[in-house]
Amino acid sequence: MSLSYFRCDWAHESAEEPVSIFYEVDDEGRVLRLIDVFRDGSRERDAVANYVGREHELPGVDSLSEDDFHDSVEALLDDEDVVEGEDRLSLTPVEASVFEAAWRLDA
Repeated sequence: MSLSYFRCDWAHESAEEPVSIFYEVDDEGRVLRLIDVFRDGSRERDAVANYVGREHELPGVDSLSEDDFHDSVEALLDDEDVVEGEDRLSLTPVEASVFEAAWRLDA
């Protein structure tokens, strides 16, 4: 299985929503792990592995995302920022080491 890693930066005004989201995605578009990073520096991590025996609670089939990741972020993958009102989204591929550092909370 081949894995890819991405960082989505989300410029917005809401304190309750993350400003960055890191994704670990397999070659079938399933999100296996993700990290929400909030404005205050706090983080929330989640992984498909946390749902063993509770797979019905996952948003997608063996995925933390309801849809195929690649399909749902197609415009962002084409290097286009998405702007909706005051909000702006951008997506950047990152190295596995960057994701792992964020996962360990030391980045």
